[in-house]
Amino acid sequence: MQPGPRIGRFLGALALPTFALALGISVLTTYAPLLLGEATSSAGAIGIAVGAEGAFALFLPLLIGSLSDRTQSRLGRRIPYALVGVPLLAAPLVILPFAHGYAEAVALVSLFFVGYHVYYPPYQALFAELVPTSHQGRAQGWQGVMRGLGLGVALVAGGLLLSVWTPLPFLLAAAAAVLATVVLVREVGGKEREAPVATVPSLPGPGVLTLVRERADVRAFVAANALWELSFMGLKTFIVLFVVKGLGESVGTASAVIGVVAGAYVIAAFGAGRLADAVGVHRLMRISLWVYGIGLLVGAGLGSLHSFLIGLPFIALAGAVVMTLPYGILVGITPQGAEGALSGLFGFSRALGAVLGPIVVGVAIDVLAPLFPSTGGYGAMWIAIGAPILLSLPFLNALRAEQPEPVVELGQPVTAAFDDLALAA
Repeated sequence: MQPGPRIGRFLGALALPTFALALGISVLTTYAPLLLGEATSSAGAIGIAVGAEGAFALFLPLLIGSLSDRTQSRLGRRIPYALVGVPLLAAPLVILPFAHGYAEAVALVSLFFVGYHVYYPPYQALFAELVPTSHQGRAQGWQGVMRGLGLGVALVAGGLLLSVWTPLPFLLAAAAAVLATVVLVREVGGKEREAPVATVPSLPGPGVLTLVRERADVRAFVAANALWELSFMGLKTFIVLFVVKGLGESVGTASAVIGVVAGAYVIAAFGAGRLADAVGVHRLMRISLWVYGIGLLVGAGLGSLHSFLIGLPFIALAGAVVMTLPYGILVGITPQGAEGALSGLFGFSRALGAVLGPIVVGVAIDVLAPLFPSTGGYGAMWIAIGAPILLSLPFLNALRAEQPEPVVELGQPVTAAFDDLALAA
């Protein structure tokens, strides 16, 4: 990869679709229920429509990721899937606000998820294929920032745009997806063939089943990533209920707490990637897992918002690192030619955790509620989301042996990473 500003331009262009995809899926899952509520009075029916993502996410990434390893075209192996996926996800966003009837809305939501999972695994594989190991942390930092910005724009600006004109946030998300794909094609299309930053094999690598059967490190990653996503989705699902029902605070206060977490996510993603390149992804991830896991468990014994606010920024920073770096770890064990297959496994493991997270945490709250009377039983949430983080450590240790950590010298790369964090803050 060429040194200097060209690196930033390339990584920025490569990460831009992450912003658009995060914006699109956040707009859909946040505001589509309002539209579905006009077509049906059943909360269960609305939940089934929006929750259909889990069904698609458990099989489409595996299929599409592996197919992209075996695709040949003038634009490379991955870009064609973005070109197919973007109309499939953009068109439903445009049409959905004007849809009439529950069946039509469900069909459009389902088509969006199909397009999203056709687009995402091959796109994610580009990071393994075109970014060298020495810049993987920085690349994941770019993605983390874009993902956080996409979520923030959807939640903050989306509500304002919705009040101006209902279709507006949906149209904005569709336009962002199209424009980001145009940038991706212009900046990245064809570089797989040119291989400017990585050597691309002419033959596809092993498929998903072969990787899972023969690679213990792949199995360890799938398990660890599922545990990380389980914890994240459990927290995402129940944090508002914890603040409102467990601590007796207002919904506005809950939104402020979420804002602190979202801000920490963007700040951490901004600097964590570069720091990971300097000290090692596994080392930084391991430290963050200990801080995050123990911090979550301590939260189970706290019963007031003030006590939470003391440690929340530090826990949120560690948690943001945990959610930013997993794909960088996966890249280290990806064989050439199997980038799409492992990106599919990455999506599958996240989907598995996303499906199990709300269930596991909800059951834990019901079962352990008598042990946490001061928070109405919701203190059990912290046990249920903290335990998976610490349980993932043996799996991370199994992966660590595959990639030796760099020797750390407190020089320009490390200090520059801390400068990034200070600048973001």
